[in-house]
Amino acid sequence: MEINKEEALRCLSIAKNQYGTRNYEAAVRLTKKSLKLYPTDEAESFLLKAEKAATENTNVPPSPSEKSTSSNTTDASNEKPPQNASSGQQTKEVREILSCGTDYYKVLKLDKGCTEVEIKKSYRKLALKFHPDKNKTPGADEAFKLISKAFTVLSDPQKRAIHDAGGGDPEQRGAGGHPGFSGFRTQSYGASPFGEEISPEDLFNMFFGGGGAGIHMDNLHRQGFSFGGSPGFSSATFVGPGFRARTFNTQQQQQQFYQAHQRQGSGLSILLQLLPLIVLFGYTVFAGLVSENTPIFSFQSTSVHSQPRMTSSHGVPYYVNPNSFKPYLQNQYKLSKVEQQVEVDWVRSLQQNCLHERKQQQTRLNNARGAFGFIGRNEKQYQEALNMRLASCEELKRFGSRY
Repeated sequence: MEINKEEALRCLSIAKNQYGTRNYEAAVRLTKKSLKLYPTDEAESFLLKAEKAATENTNVPPSPSEKSTSSNTTDASNEKPPQNASSGQQTKEVREILSCGTDYYKVLKLDKGCTEVEIKKSYRKLALKFHPDKNKTPGADEAFKLISKAFTVLSDPQKRAIHDAGGGDPEQRGAGGHPGFSGFRTQSYGASPFGEEISPEDLFNMFFGGGGAGIHMDNLHRQGFSFGGSPGFSSATFVGPGFRARTFNTQQQQQQFYQAHQRQGSGLSILLQLLPLIVLFGYTVFAGLVSENTPIFSFQSTSVHSQPRMTSSHGVPYYVNPNSFKPYLQNQYKLSKVEQQVEVDWVRSLQQNCLHERKQQQTRLNNARGAFGFIGRNEKQYQEALNMRLASCEELKRFGSRY
């Protein structure tokens, strides 16, 4: 599919980076993934080159310099590490991470109200701190895996919603497993360029743009990679330090989603995973209907328009919805437009009421005047009608209107 072409090219680019660092097995694996997403002549040609290099690298004996390096490495490994290599503080931190279990907010040292930016920031900090190439404390590797697991769950809106609802690992609960942590596995609703499983190391390299097995600090924030997407409908894109989720939702992708989950779990697990989407869709539709049908202001206090206000120019009282009116308070131009409309509607209402009051006054005057102006005339009622208070007309005079 054309939609996979961009992801395939990115995957091929990463494979070439791995080839440049002589990690030929990774280059072969990533190139095959690229071909699986979107076959290209360039990828097929590069695959032959990578497979040949991988074979030659396996069969060729190490050079004298490599033997020397290996010998030095062995000698260095036989040396006793300094006593402070694994400090008490690092051991304590590793134990704290592992003791969190499947409480992924606690793993990343966040609360439930954290934002996507905070999740990424915490992962970046902890992943660098507990990466096995940097932290040699016993258990640091498992802590690093748990940190990666926490990030993949909390950065996915669907998995995060399921985790918030019941705690534990949403993937294992969705597949009928127990809530314990057993390594790192992503079970997305669609295929990713790296297959069904993404190791913590792959995630780390994708997030930071690393090329080899070590931590390459000079590559941080320089490259952008993306993975996820078709033929499923979940996609995640890493761009430097940023992370952006994309969603594709075609009929074919939905069918694959339903078929996969029918094989893995019961109808109840599917419903639990779809429930956040259903609630979000219903809320969006309801909010749209309310915003379209509900007026911005009212001259009467209601359950919706409960906050009283007055226009700044003439002090006309009106009521607004305290929640939906907040954007107008932050924009002086929009607020002035609303208040102008309030005063226009108020004047029109006063004009209609004034006209009604004058008709009512005229009727009372005619009744009190009597026939021909003197037969049956009631002077008292005539004076009362003549002095009748016309409240709306008086209010109009305050605006300087002519009527």
